[in-house]
Amino acid sequence: MSWRVIVGTLSLVVTMILLGYVAVTEQDRMANFATAYQARQIEAGAALFETNCSPCHGLNGQGTGLAPALNTPDLLTNGTRLSQIGWAGTLQDFLLTTISGGRPRASAAFSQYPQRMPTWSQDYGGPLRDDQIQDIVDYVMNWAPAWENVTPEPTPTIVPVGTDITQKLPTGDPAAGQAEVQSAGCTACHISQGGAATVGPNWQPASDNNNQGIGTRSPLRIKAADYHGKATTGDQYIFESIVAPDAYIVPGNPTYAPAGQSIMPHTFATQLSAQNIADVIAYLDTIK
Repeated sequence: MSWRVIVGTLSLVVTMILLGYVAVTEQDRMANFATAYQARQIEAGAALFETNCSPCHGLNGQGTGLAPALNTPDLLTNGTRLSQIGWAGTLQDFLLTTISGGRPRASAAFSQYPQRMPTWSQDYGGPLRDDQIQDIVDYVMNWAPAWENVTPEPTPTIVPVGTDITQKLPTGDPAAGQAEVQSAGCTACHISQGGAATVGPNWQPASDNNNQGIGTRSPLRIKAADYHGKATTGDQYIFESIVAPDAYIVPGNPTYAPAGQSIMPHTFATQLSAQNIADVIAYLDTIK
């Protein structure tokens, strides 16, 4: 047997071994590739969600006064929310369809929110590509495993504060009030981000409000010629603005066409307790 035959045989054996190794490990390699690719999609979706979705749905999907929570078991795991609206498809298809085409008509379960979900896909006149929509879907779906096998805690029962702004409130805690407005997403509409215009009245001192914060402005509002609310003190004005947002709409601020109502959520009178309101007022009074 010549050396050429020996080399050729060894080369063939080595080639077969390498091919066999690649064949055996190909599934693991492709699985790792798919995992890495999905991770990149989720990361891209997180950035898109923060920019486009968090102002209404909250940074972590916890919901705000403008839109419902997404990071919840009733949406992501037990299917309660999908059954409420009669959706028979998969959760992923629901998210993809809703984000792409929006929600021009609110479902009965979420009719209290002042604004409808806009369209986001370029196919429906929105700003995002199909791959970007899918990235957001993957990011939201990424929350689901955390809710698996978790029994939702019952919603704590509160005594709603109602709309009587003359009632005596308990002593408020500014720190608790700040946490409350952040949790409810109020800052998305009332705190300027980097100097940008706010959706509702800016709580902070700014040039468009004589460099006065809401804590200074609130008692001045009730003395304005165009004020038609019922408040007689600054704290009552803030109280009224929260529980009866149509009592006085600051000139130049947006309304909900065609009804002419404030786009401020109209549900806080039934969602918040007297202590919640007192805490929020105490916090807003610190913004001078």
